[in-house]
Amino acid sequence: MNNLAHIKRRFFTILGILAVIDLAFLVYLLWPGSSSSGRHAREQTLRQQESSLRHEVEPLKDIDRELLKTRSDIDTFYTDRIPDRWSEISAELTSLTHEAGVVPESIHYTPSQPGKDDLQSVQRVEIETSVTGEYGKVARFINSLEQDKLMFIIEQVTLSGKEGGAVTLQIKFQTFLKEAAQDRAQS
Repeated sequence: MNNLAHIKRRFFTILGILAVIDLAFLVYLLWPGSSSSGRHAREQTLRQQESSLRHEVEPLKDIDRELLKTRSDIDTFYTDRIPDRWSEISAELTSLTHEAGVVPESIHYTPSQPGKDDLQSVQRVEIETSVTGEYGKVARFINSLEQDKLMFIIEQVTLSGKEGGAVTLQIKFQTFLKEAAQDRAQS
C-alpha cells in the first residue's frame, strides 16, 4: 500500500503541474493581442502600413534619372532661351518688329539689379519700347513676343489710337542675359 500511496502522490503532483501548465496556456490565450484574431489584426495593420509606405515612396523611384533629365532640360533652356550677347536681344526685337510689320519708335534697355529671388548667373533686362502700326500687326507683334524662342515677359501694355487707323503700343517687358555676357560688356 505504501507503493500505492506513493503512486497516488506522484499522480496528484503531475496533475497539479499539468493544471498549472493549462492555466498558463489559458492566460496566454486570453491575454490581449495574443489570440489568433489579435495576431491577425496586427498583421493587417502592418500590411496597411507597408502599403501606405510603398505608396509614399513610389514617386521617389527613379528620382536620380528624373534629376538628371531636369538638369539637362534646364541646361537646354538656358542655352536656347537666354542670350549671351546684348546684340542678340536687339537683333531679335528688330526681327520681330519687321516680321509683324510694325515700326519701332524707340527701344530702351535697362539692366536691373539682381534680387534675392533671381537666378544665378542671369541678368534681368528691362525693356521699354513703342511701336506703331495697324491694330492687327500690333497684336501679331505682342503674340510673337510671347511665343519667341528668347524669353520675353510682358509686364505692361498701353495702346493708343492715331489718325488713319494706326495705333501706338507702349510696351514694357523683361528678358534675361547670361551674366558672363554682362561682365564682358562692363570690361
